Amino acid sequence: MEKLKQIKKWAIEQVLWAEKELRGKTGAEKRVAVVAKLDDMIKLPNRLEWVDDIILGIIVDNACKALNDFAGHKFGNIVLTGKQEEDLAKKVEGGF
Repeated sequence: MEKLKQIKKWAIEQVLWAEKELRGKTGAEKRVAVVAKLDDMIKLPNRLEWVDDIILGIIVDNACKALNDFAGHKFGNIVLTGKQEEDLAKKVEGGF
């Protein structure tokens, strides 16, 4: 469970990164970039590699939802405190 909590925090951080660094890209392009970055950060056993993009995509989608709820769809320039990041990570759902 601790690893999942860390992955959710990473997802939030990477979504914020994408909003700042990938301006002009579509939401879909940003999502692909964030999922790819998370996939590089997280090494799963080979037997799970076929499903990791699906799971990471759900986590990224829910990280975006949590950030949208928090900042009203304008989170490109926000800087989160550690407590805010923890609270948002708790709101990242997805049945995991």
